[in-house]
Amino acid sequence: MSGNLSRPLLVRHARLRWDDRRGQHQLVFPEGMLVLNESGAAIVRLCDGRTVAELVAALSQSFSDVPLAGDVTVFLDRLAQKGLLRDANT
Repeated sequence: MSGNLSRPLLVRHARLRWDDRRGQHQLVFPEGMLVLNESGAAIVRLCDGRTVAELVAALSQSFSDVPLAGDVTVFLDRLAQKGLLRDANT
């Protein structure tokens, strides 16, 4: 489980977008923007209230040759610390 998040969900003021001009995934929010690589964007897309285990299982279908659970948890924790994720149960 990721920190205190059992079902990660993007906060209302954050959104994932693709910037055609720069050719990059961006997580934008009032205080700024984070540029995400493909795997980061894939994780954020799945932050829709499903459990962390379900999120990892869904990612494993695309990234089957890599152990994901630890890296996904660290990434989710970082986004939560920045106030960009909340738990869907709250």
